Amino acid sequence: MILIDAEYKGELESKVVLYGRGVVAEDKEFLPYIYIIPKSRETGKQKSTEEILKNKKIVKVEEVKLLELGKPIRVWKVYFRHPKDIPGERDKLQEFGKVHEADIPFIRRYLIDKKLKPLFEITEKGAGKEAFELKTLAFDIECLSEAGIEIGRDPIIMISFWGDGGFSKVIGWGDLEVKGLTLVEDEEALLREFVATINAYQPEAIVGYNSDGFDWPYIKERARRFKVPLNFGEERLRFVKKGRDLAPKINGVANVDLYLFIKNLLSQYLKSENMKLNTVARELVGEEKVDIGGGTGINEAYKNNPEELYKYALQDAKITYLLAKEVLPMVYELSKLVGQTVFDVSRMSSGQVVEWLLIRKSSERGALIPNRPGYEKVSKRRSESYEGAFVKDPLRGLHSPISVCDFRSLYPTIIMAHNISPETVVSKGENVSPSGTVFSLDREGFIPSTLKSIFDERMELKAKMRTIKKTSHEYKILHTRQNALKLVLNSFYGYLGYANARWYHLDSAKAITSWGRQYIKEIIEMADASGFTVVYGDTDSVMLTSTSHTFETDVKNFIDTVNKKLPNPIKLELDGFFVRGVFVTKKRYALLSSDGNLVVKGLEKVRRDWSSLARDAQEKVIRLILENKVDDATIHVKALVKKLRAKEIPLDRLIIRTQLTKKLSSYTQMAPHVKVAHDMENSGEPVYPGMIIEYIVTPRAGSISEKSVNLKLAKDYDADYYIDHQLLPAVMRVMEAVGGDEKDLKMKQAGLDNWLS
Repeated sequence: MILIDAEYKGELESKVVLYGRGVVAEDKEFLPYIYIIPKSRETGKQKSTEEILKNKKIVKVEEVKLLELGKPIRVWKVYFRHPKDIPGERDKLQEFGKVHEADIPFIRRYLIDKKLKPLFEITEKGAGKEAFELKTLAFDIECLSEAGIEIGRDPIIMISFWGDGGFSKVIGWGDLEVKGLTLVEDEEALLREFVATINAYQPEAIVGYNSDGFDWPYIKERARRFKVPLNFGEERLRFVKKGRDLAPKINGVANVDLYLFIKNLLSQYLKSENMKLNTVARELVGEEKVDIGGGTGINEAYKNNPEELYKYALQDAKITYLLAKEVLPMVYELSKLVGQTVFDVSRMSSGQVVEWLLIRKSSERGALIPNRPGYEKVSKRRSESYEGAFVKDPLRGLHSPISVCDFRSLYPTIIMAHNISPETVVSKGENVSPSGTVFSLDREGFIPSTLKSIFDERMELKAKMRTIKKTSHEYKILHTRQNALKLVLNSFYGYLGYANARWYHLDSAKAITSWGRQYIKEIIEMADASGFTVVYGDTDSVMLTSTSHTFETDVKNFIDTVNKKLPNPIKLELDGFFVRGVFVTKKRYALLSSDGNLVVKGLEKVRRDWSSLARDAQEKVIRLILENKVDDATIHVKALVKKLRAKEIPLDRLIIRTQLTKKLSSYTQMAPHVKVAHDMENSGEPVYPGMIIEYIVTPRAGSISEKSVNLKLAKDYDADYYIDHQLLPAVMRVMEAVGGDEKDLKMKQAGLDNWLS
């Protein structure tokens, strides 16, 4: 069977339950265990295994040989009757020696020891053929009052679904006459129909967006009030501990909160200004929510326009489903790589993904897994710091042409090239990092060997991708897999310096960045010596220009020369050629490709508190400058200033959006969005943490906060505010690099006729 989920059951003795496609298998033989490094015989305090067996919760003890920091040691393997016995007995067993691996969850241990991986077929030898997708059902709930203030306070009025095979459904109750709506008698009936729908559809994966934090807890609370059992098949919904939070678990189903996975692992690769469903869906799948207005929009639609609410609810489920189809393949690939369930992996941080991969690999090597650090050790580690990457100040202004040269996975390849791992540190040798730590080259370290297997697989996948059509299904699978491998590769360096890491090693983290600084500086020196002008250098990339007529050929020859001197597998690659680039400061530049595409760093339109006028103006100015039309950029900005003063800009282009990050009562400063939120609350509108407040700065007297008004009530705007605090700050971030004059752009001259003409 294809493995989808795993869990254990039993009160006195445990059994492992494996869930596949319509199949359930049990294993009653596997016992939970821990390791003890016995106290040294030299101290005369070592106790015997017979003494441990006096503990009735322990079944047996074996002496086994494992590796610790690459060296063999003998340890006791202590088996228990039930996983729940381990936490209570762990401290008691310290008298026998140092306890290890007592914090490895039982099911995760089982999957590792049995060499099982989700979405692979279970065979006698472990993992067999694999699956690439699961039958997926997305859902979303709508509540009166958009009740984000208190989970479960107000009624659920609609629940919408969207699934594979074109399945869609909206359940609702009340005075509703809407074509396509499954109308039920009341909220209790709605909850029962929700459960029945899932049971009839039988999803292998059920997804929501912020469903861990809102939808599932809300459903649980409303179901409790109406005494509706949340039973799915033979399994009951339960909430399990995940860090500081609780996660909804249905045994046998991959329950995924897309929001958590995107926030934890993908957000760094997105341009979205926030992680709201509408914003992320717009970027990833090109669809948006139905607009029914903010504030009390749901309440009003429920009473006066249920058809619009029906469309709103159905679209929410649809875009959640489309987002799932875009994101879940990455979740599946990471789950296969780490070898833990989709339910668990979808809620992991990048550091946790790396750690559970290392735990599996360590177990396969027969090595002892380090214990998770305690509070005091973590606090001490957090007080330690080290120098990061090298960044060369850019040559401000316009440059043409530009080539961007990147090191291929610089930090991972440094780890492999120099065999950086906690157990390879030696007192002397030739492989000395610029930070002073020496690493042995005699035997391959645990971290480098793990990285090498991932790195080699990714290179093989990329090579195979070049031989098949980009439009094929196989290409999409390979592309997703190599992206998953890339994500894990790029997380390794950060993991070694992460205070909570089991394999934390400060000297290794220092060594990696020190070699990184050395290599980028050497490349810059070589580029200067080869006749290039280095416009900018940052961490793992350099940007070059020259006046040579054979610029592109020169760059390619330079890369070949560099790579002959670099140790394998460190390699410099050509990222691309660009017509022109504008450089402002570190981390802030923009490039224009020959096909007209922009690459913008540090100047992106990502600030939520910028109006669309400011955002659009910035993008237009960047493009004009990169097209070498600086005068046109100046003219464009001046024209916008003139229109703002003449009140010719529509209000919808001046909306400022700011998120409430906490309860309104918790704010001590009356910022503009806080003031507007108070106004909304006073008028009876719901206001809650996470809500986006939309407002306009008006020309009334007072501070900026006093001038800020709810979008619905605004009839005019403060032109000077939008010029001085929106438009000009946005465009001057770029124009300052090409000599732009803010005073000139303002056109605020002495004579009224001068700037009205």
